[in-house]
Amino acid sequence: MSENEQKPTNLRKRPAKPEVPDSVKVSKKSDGANPAWFLPVTLSLMIVGLVWIMVYYISQTQYPLASLGAGNIIVGFGLMMVGFGFLTRWK
Repeated sequence: MSENEQKPTNLRKRPAKPEVPDSVKVSKKSDGANPAWFLPVTLSLMIVGLVWIMVYYISQTQYPLASLGAGNIIVGFGLMMVGFGFLTRWK
């Protein structure tokens, strides 16, 4: 065979993909990802709770709310637990 002659190639065409009806198509959501506000709110709750307890101890029980007394610890831990509860829903 000379260089100018080429061997005929018999390439088979790939069959076209059948169209999938709309009733079968599954809409992709964002893979169940968390909304944009989720992480900032979660971290804010945990940090505010920690700061609440720190202020209570550093101020020698005068602040944030002197009328609550030791209830300030409950408020601080409550804020942190709500933040932790959000983290259980993290995806």
